[in-house]
This record gives sequence, C-alpha cells and structure tokens, in this order.
Amino acid sequence: MKILFILPDVDSFHKLEIHFGIAYIAGYLKANGYKDIRFTTVSSVEDYDRVVREVADYRPDIVGFTSVETQFNNVKNLSRLIKEKHKCLIACGGAFPTIFPDCIKDAEHVDALIRGESEDAFLKFVRAVENKEDYHHIENVCYYDAREDRIVKNPLLPLENDLVRFGFPDRGIFNFQAVIDYDGGAPFMFNRGCPYNCSFCSNHALASVYGNKRNITRRRNVESCLAEIRDVNAKYRFDVIHIWDDLFTFDRKWLYEFLDKYKTDVKKPFMCTTRSNLCNDEMFKKLKNAGCYRVHMSLESGNDFIRNRVLKRDISRDAIVKSFGLAKKYGIEINASSIIGLPFETEAMIRETIDLLGLLRVESPGVNVFYPYKGTRLREVCEEYGMIDLDVKYDIQERRESILNLPHISKSRLNYYQQNFEALVRRKQGVLPYLRHLARPLAVKVAKFVLPRNVQEGIRRMRQMRRKKASATVFPA
Repeated sequence: MKILFILPDVDSFHKLEIHFGIAYIAGYLKANGYKDIRFTTVSSVEDYDRVVREVADYRPDIVGFTSVETQFNNVKNLSRLIKEKHKCLIACGGAFPTIFPDCIKDAEHVDALIRGESEDAFLKFVRAVENKEDYHHIENVCYYDAREDRIVKNPLLPLENDLVRFGFPDRGIFNFQAVIDYDGGAPFMFNRGCPYNCSFCSNHALASVYGNKRNITRRRNVESCLAEIRDVNAKYRFDVIHIWDDLFTFDRKWLYEFLDKYKTDVKKPFMCTTRSNLCNDEMFKKLKNAGCYRVHMSLESGNDFIRNRVLKRDISRDAIVKSFGLAKKYGIEINASSIIGLPFETEAMIRETIDLLGLLRVESPGVNVFYPYKGTRLREVCEEYGMIDLDVKYDIQERRESILNLPHISKSRLNYYQQNFEALVRRKQGVLPYLRHLARPLAVKVAKFVLPRNVQEGIRRMRQMRRKKASATVFPA
C-alpha cells in the first residue's frame, strides 16, 4: 500500500515544508504497519508538472491532500491532472473540508473528504482501500453521490482525549534537517485546540462541527512530550526548540510540570506561544528558568475597538503592556504579530498598532493582512457589510494583500503599511533601531555577492557558536 501526502501551499508566504497534521497521521499509519509513505509540497502552479511526474513514478494507491480555503482550487486542479496520468483514490482533509464539506460537489476528481481529527478515520479508510472494501460508510468520510445528486456526510468519530495513543508525528517523510536549518530550530506541536473564539479565527467553526461552542485544549502528558524531544534529538542536529502549540501556556499546572522536567532533562533554549491575559510574574520566571528565550505573543491591534469589539480578543491595553513588560523583565524576546486591513479599521488605527509596538520595543514585529476565511464570524461581518471583492478572492498573495473593499483606507495605503510595517515600528523605537533595520538588507546583499563562499560559511558558523554560547546563560545556576 503506497500513500502520497500532498501539501498545497501555492503562492503562500509560509513556504511550508512540514505539516504536523500530516506528520501525526503518517506516524499513526506507520505504527499500524503502513510504511510506504511519501510527502511533497506544491509552492507554485509551476510545481504541478513535477508533482504529476512524482505520482506517475511512485504510483501511489492513495493520494491525500490537506487544504485551507485558499488552496482548495489547487487540490481540484491537481486531482484532475493526477487522475489523467494515474488511477488512484484521492482524499482531502484539513480545515476547509471539515467546515465546508459541500466543497466536494465541485471537486469531481476528489473521491472523499476526511473531516475533523483524522488519525483513526484515515487508518480505516486506508485499510478499506487495501482490502478492496467499500469505504463510503467510514466515520468522518464525506463524498458526493452523483446518482442521487447529494452530499453524504458520515458521523464524526469523537475527539480523542488520549493523544498519547496517536504516538509521535513522523518527521521521516520530510527533509526535517533542512526544516531545522532553515528555521533555526526544531519545531514541535504537543497539544491541540485553542479555547478562545477570536472572530478572525476558524476555531469556533471547527468546534461547532463537533457540536461544541468552543474548543477544549487537549494535552499529551509531559513524559510523552519529553520523550518525543529525546527521540528527535537522537536523529537530528539542533540547538533550539520551537513549540508551536496554539496556546502552549494555557494549562498552568501542566506547563509548570513540563518546565520543571524540561530544564533538567532537555536543557535547550526554546520558544513558545502565550497570550497576554494568561501572563504573570511567576509564569515568566518559570519560563526563563527552563530556558525560554522567546515567546510568540500576538498583539493583533493596538486599537482597543478593533482588538476587542471587532476581533473579540478581550485583552485590555493594560494587560498587553504588563505582559510585554514582564517578558522584558526576564530577558525573554517577544515575537508580536499584528493584523491590518480589518473591517472598520482606519489608517489612524493602524498607526496606533505601530505606535504601541514601538513603545513596547518588541524584537520581532510581524504583520499580516486580514483574510476573511469562510466559517469565521468576521467573514460574516464582511459579507453583511458588502466588503468582500469576490473577483480577486484567490488571485492574491494570501495575508499580504486584501480582498476587501474597505471604506476607510485604500488598498494602495494598506499595501504601503504592509510593506513598510517593521520599518515604521523601528522608527518609533528610535534612531538606532531604525538605522539598523535599514542597514540589515544591504549588509546581507554585500556579504552574499562580495565575500567568498567559505568566508560566508565561517560567519554562519560563528553566529551559530555565539547563539550556542549565549544559550548556556539561559539556564540560571
């Protein structure tokens, strides 16, 4: 039984080479005897021919896609091209098919959708295909019955509370060492589900598929997480760990147990995710003592109305200032992401976000342009007020351009703020941060085109050594 997983990431700024949903499913399949599994990504339309050639060469029994809304057209296009060259079953999972299973009616070359949490469902699907049995009755499967012109949505298996049962995500199907080298650290995801219902996020829509008003964060036990780190450490080279759980610090009891054991068992600097309303002095002290050097703590907007009434973040300005100040107190860097181009947002409100980030002096001020994903509450608002420009829905660079017709700011001004966001923040921080920001790209270009390759490699190694040496000071005696 041969299985090929395909991750469509066309014209995305993410440039993903790893997907933890696929990794967990692949690991679970391998633990149940299915070893012949491959993975590939599609980063541009020009990649279509390469993918079709890989399929023709590998000849998989099953091709499995995962998809968000903006990538589903690529799933449809590739499925048609694949089936022109090779007879196989094609399935698709991910957030978009889970929330909008009706999409399969327009995807005639996709045989089935696998909705929701899919380890068990996809394993059943694979076994049915292997045994030449009917898969249409399997839980989580959705398909289009052309004879009756109806979409069949099978009941969902309940969400699994014992995540340890699924085992570790399989990193062997990726070029994981290249992922580490590119990102500067080894990525991990231990827990599932964010309990907050921010209006721009699909969390509440995913929860409603299971009949819930909000998600519940489900956690693997601490020993399982540490065992995964040891397993990866034995197979790959890395000095830093990136923990990309939706909200790593939500469960304080679990977090403190993890940190206490991590600082004695692992002893590697790490980055993690948190939220301003969850932060206090004790938490940051424990994070620092365990080796945390950076937190991803979203700001989203510096304007109170946008942040709390539009985005439904329910985080006060005082909480933001306090949490960012605590991180600074303990020498922990902050990666603060923001969103611009939101419904009802004015240019002055964007300036408030820039001003607040400058005041907080964050190390990494990132920005995304708002995209109204189907299933989110903010998408409904955009539709209600007639803001969506449907003609350009998928002809943009996602999260870098807007598909909204905003009454208070033009697309050209929005593009200006997106392209110059960090420079504007650095200018607010002061003359030196601004000049350093301006000089950095020029220095990189000069080094690339002037310095010999062996000198460039030497500089890279020196930076790695400095980072490793600095990491030794992360852990207090």
